[in-house]
Amino acid sequence: MTATPPAPGQRIGPQGPTAQQRKTAVLASGVGTVIEWYDYMAYAFLAVTLASLFFATGEPGVALLSTLAIFGVSFLFRPLGGIVFGHIADRFGRRPALTISVVGMAATSSLIGFLPVFQDVGLLAPVLLVLLRAVQGIAAGGEMASAATYASEASTVRRRGFDVSFVNLGLIIGTALGAVVVGLLYAGLAEEQMLSWGWRVPFWLSIPMGLAALLIRRHMEESAEFERAQQLQAQVTRSPIWGALREQPRQVFMVTAMNLGSFAAFYIVFTYLSTYFQTQGIMTASQASWSSVAALAVAGASVPLWGRLSDRIGRRPVFIGASVALVVLAYPLFLMMKQGLFFAVAGQLVLGIFEAAYLGVLLAAYTELFAPSLRVSGVALGYNFSSILAGGPAPYVSAWLIQATGIAEAPAFFVMVAAGLSLLATLALYEETAGRPLPGQEATVMSADDDRDTTAANPAR
Repeated sequence: MTATPPAPGQRIGPQGPTAQQRKTAVLASGVGTVIEWYDYMAYAFLAVTLASLFFATGEPGVALLSTLAIFGVSFLFRPLGGIVFGHIADRFGRRPALTISVVGMAATSSLIGFLPVFQDVGLLAPVLLVLLRAVQGIAAGGEMASAATYASEASTVRRRGFDVSFVNLGLIIGTALGAVVVGLLYAGLAEEQMLSWGWRVPFWLSIPMGLAALLIRRHMEESAEFERAQQLQAQVTRSPIWGALREQPRQVFMVTAMNLGSFAAFYIVFTYLSTYFQTQGIMTASQASWSSVAALAVAGASVPLWGRLSDRIGRRPVFIGASVALVVLAYPLFLMMKQGLFFAVAGQLVLGIFEAAYLGVLLAAYTELFAPSLRVSGVALGYNFSSILAGGPAPYVSAWLIQATGIAEAPAFFVMVAAGLSLLATLALYEETAGRPLPGQEATVMSADDDRDTTAANPAR
């Protein structure tokens, strides 16, 4: 695809985004992410119920492991989603990638709500569940990188950490919505009602929510940074995925390694702990759901604050602090959570704040590593590779570790190892990216609302 190069001396898009443009971009990215991640995470909060509906084994522990394994299946397909949607976003625009991904997520989630269970169709039930979770993984694989890139390119040097943090705030809110809906169902329905039809309700709600997300994203404007990059390049990269692996492999590896701690912590703290508290006899299903809601609320409130802090002191100190905190405190906090309801809630809240530090800074940092023509693909590759290694396996490995070792605090080991690897990657590989223009960005990158400009384009690092 050939683009017309600018005339000699011509400046392409010299003005940075206005405050209104920034807010609109953040809203479009964040709201769609809320709905998308509600769809994706409702499954996790229903794991105990789904285990009894989709598997015939007489061993509840085996059925639960099977359900958690299917949760992990979607992560195996996320890199494929990153390839597909990274290609769309880097070649044809951020807007179409974001629109298609949210439609795919909502459609597959709603279909789960119409599935027959094992008692009705036997093995076909878990097979269909696996297929739909796989498609969900493809859709989710393109969402975060596209949304983060869209928000990052609409932001300014001094506000990028804060603005982009709202994409992960959307993830938190969507996850919390899933926990609230499931918690209300567990609290308001009898067990037989939950097993009969109640478990379907969270998935059916994906239909109106998906339509709302589609309306929001259809009215998004294309990223001005993407349009400038197309005009400034004589040739648009035909295969952005291979381009990222060939031209910026160090950055792809960096994103993969730095993201391990966040993925492990997120899926253990905000999803698996709900199941853990029930199986350990610490909480009822309803209490576990509301504990997760409380942890998500506290974490969500702090995510933008961590993003703002990273704009002031840098991304690197926040990454290092979050990693050290999880390495040092994960095991003591798991010990504390075994002491009863109050201690379990408190421990989950503290772990959630540590994870919020990651969420407030990581997407901004990743988008600051890649050239514009490779940005979505590069971020998606690293982000989704880490999801396979640390995100999808987290609930399954946690449950397996407890069964294999007999140590109730064993999930902490998984978090500690993942956070330790992220710490090493940050110390060894990551050079501070805050306070600089995005790679390939025009000389004038500050908003008209800012009181000064940042000059000199910044080459891809």
